[in-house]
Amino acid sequence: MSYRRPSPSGRRSAVDANTKRLRSERQSTRRRVDAVVTPDGLAFRTRTGAVLLVFGLVWAVHIGRAAYVGLGGDERLVKRLHSQHERVVTVAPQRGSILDRLGRPLAVSVELGSAYADPSMVEDPAEAARLLAPVLGAETEDLEKKLNKSGRFVWLGRQIDEATSEGIRALGIDGVRVTPEAHREYPSGTLAAQVLGFVGTDGDGLEGLEARYDSQLMGDSFRYTVLRDRRRRATNYEGVLARRSTEGQSLVLTLDHGIQHRAEMSLDAAVERHEAKAGFAMVMDANTGALLAVASNPRFDPNSFRDADRSTWKNLALSMNFEPGSTMKSFVVAEALERDLTTPDERIYCEKGRYKIGRNVVHDSHPEGWLTMADVVKKSSNVGTVKLAERLGPADLEEVYRRFGFGSRTGVDLYGEEGGILHSSAGWARITFATHAFGQGVAVTGLQMASAYCALINGGTKVRPHVLAQVRDIDDLVVEDLRPTTEGERVISEETSAAMRPLLERVLEKDGTGWRAAMGEYTAGGKTGTAQKVKDGRYAKGLYVSSFIGFAPVDEPKVVTYVVLDEPMNKYYGGTVAGPVFREVTAYALRSLGVPPDKVEEPEALAAIREAEEQEAEDRKKRERKERKERGGDAAPPADSLPTLVADAGGWILPDLSGLSGRDAVALLAAAGLAPVVNGTGLVASQEPAATTWIASGDTVRVSLDAAAKRRRR
Repeated sequence: MSYRRPSPSGRRSAVDANTKRLRSERQSTRRRVDAVVTPDGLAFRTRTGAVLLVFGLVWAVHIGRAAYVGLGGDERLVKRLHSQHERVVTVAPQRGSILDRLGRPLAVSVELGSAYADPSMVEDPAEAARLLAPVLGAETEDLEKKLNKSGRFVWLGRQIDEATSEGIRALGIDGVRVTPEAHREYPSGTLAAQVLGFVGTDGDGLEGLEARYDSQLMGDSFRYTVLRDRRRRATNYEGVLARRSTEGQSLVLTLDHGIQHRAEMSLDAAVERHEAKAGFAMVMDANTGALLAVASNPRFDPNSFRDADRSTWKNLALSMNFEPGSTMKSFVVAEALERDLTTPDERIYCEKGRYKIGRNVVHDSHPEGWLTMADVVKKSSNVGTVKLAERLGPADLEEVYRRFGFGSRTGVDLYGEEGGILHSSAGWARITFATHAFGQGVAVTGLQMASAYCALINGGTKVRPHVLAQVRDIDDLVVEDLRPTTEGERVISEETSAAMRPLLERVLEKDGTGWRAAMGEYTAGGKTGTAQKVKDGRYAKGLYVSSFIGFAPVDEPKVVTYVVLDEPMNKYYGGTVAGPVFREVTAYALRSLGVPPDKVEEPEALAAIREAEEQEAEDRKKRERKERKERGGDAAPPADSLPTLVADAGGWILPDLSGLSGRDAVALLAAAGLAPVVNGTGLVASQEPAATTWIASGDTVRVSLDAAAKRRRR
């Protein structure tokens, strides 16, 4: 096909045609414009402009909103954005320690592992549960339910040991991790459990000092932001969990580890010996109100508090309201002396043990005729005390009881304190007034009674009972000193207080009601109490609260010790069942405090005690021989042999503790002022330091128990 070039005349014809077409289009445009300016055209143009304006405004709003959101102006949307890509994790703080007055640990925090999972990251929950169950010692079904939850975080096991933690890590399951977590331990087990209280799994104090001072012990929580990827998976858990929170402050108590241990051991033995329902023993500084020991029986182990009956959590020295009996007589005598209504040498006729008041009769356990006022105290005569109270009258008797603190709380820094019961004297009948004089019809707590006796014998000033001495920070610097610095209210004169001490000392003489409480190294004074219990509105036959409260030394009292046994069965007189506990605990406390002995010769009372105890031991052996004979064998069962600590150059040579029970090991170490730390259950398998090591009082001895260890034999 050939191409023929157009001629010049042809090209001119084409240009002319295009020119004509363009001119025609311009003329058409002018005609349309002219048409718009007509009334109909103008309306069309207005509607078009309005539509364009609306569209322009809509686009402007969208563009503005996008710019506003993009620049972060809407806080609600910002928070929503952060919630999708970030998560704030709170790392629990490590609690501060609780220490005794010499810095020995009573409660400490240790680091254990806790297993958790992010269910969204676990690909096969059933298989993961099957692998984890034997390691955690949990049910497969329970773990599978947790791993199938829709949440982002779930605990699989709290406060697990290192071996379990390593086992979980070795499985390498995506979404399952182990984090370090603080765990509360009480190295001395049941020691002072009702005072210390305990901590829950989440680290919150639930009872005792752990609850009352939870904020000081807790410290500050550490908060950390966890970043998430587009699938909402945490990308930096490991970095978070490696961080630690601020450690809480430590509490330094007035309690003494050794004195507390001796009080608990002596109390436990008395409760068992006399088959009592319960009991408590407390030692208080006579001049400051500092509690050196507060023991309750039955006890519990705060390391496993969930296994104990809730009733054992109660601190009986604070929470038990009871009729005190004859220990109240001392306040009647003191007020009579204060008002010059009697003298120690005055003779009072005690009616041969029967004093008629209206249609009622007040009895004495041992009929007496004429007694000096001092002998009224010594022999605990109800009749003689009522006659002294009658010189005061009901209103003054009530006033003196309230002045010494009965009928109201002491304000001690512990939870669970009761206030006792003391009704208005306006409602007392004549016999009610008489029974109040010898401690019936009024209810007290152990803390009230100990505080009142401190004021009675320390020169006449009230004390503020307290168990917390100092609060210290993590650098062991004192943040707050809570020991009282001012003298308490005066309740009796120094002269009356000085006169009461020798009167109460006579109670411990050979023919006094408290002769079993006498000590060989120290002078002491005190008062027995034996009160019938009320049951179903009537005094129950055979049910008693038996007690002894005393102080030592006589001339310069350092401590007041109060011992109470609830419902002893075989014997019930306060001097008999509680007096020996007072003797053991008080003598140990004075030696621990460095108080020098003030008695040179053994008194007749102590000789009588030794004779009575030897007779009791012989009677016990006879019963045991009889029981073995009835069982058909004469050989005694093998018994554990306790090693001894040998004193050396101001310290001790540590013996081999292997094969001992945890209780025996703690008893042996605490008696020497050492601080035992016990781990595990069973018998002693190892110790640190090793046997034959020299160790000073106050040092820590770590003891590991093992159920498979062999018991030591003679």
